[in-house]
Amino acid sequence: MKKLIVFLAVALAIPTSVAFAKAPSTHANLGKSNPKVMYILKGTFSSFVPATSTADGSITITVTHANYHARALKNGPPLTFAVAPNTRITFVNGTTTLGPHAKGMVKFRAPLRMASGTDLATALPAMAKALHVIIQNG
Repeated sequence: MKKLIVFLAVALAIPTSVAFAKAPSTHANLGKSNPKVMYILKGTFSSFVPATSTADGSITITVTHANYHARALKNGPPLTFAVAPNTRITFVNGTTTLGPHAKGMVKFRAPLRMASGTDLATALPAMAKALHVIIQNG
């Protein structure tokens, strides 16, 4: 009985805010005002230079469709992105090479917001490397 009384006394002495406190968040973007998001561009490829072990390659796409973050790039000039040696290149529908007028998509991560007055079409290709290139038809 004495143990129960001591336990209840200790439980009532601890403020509820301490007893039910949550652990601090461990999100990677905690305290950052500009997180990175995934940009997905779909369209027609016009050129592809594969990456080598010593140099990055490049891929050029004319965007016809884009996700929410990249909608400003739709129907604009062709964009050229760097392709690193570790960039995933996926050929689907039986294709094995990138032919002329091949269709596909490019995925990359970049900051959500750009500085005011910055043009997305010039800023994004300079700051992002393609993470995944999907070639749908050659």
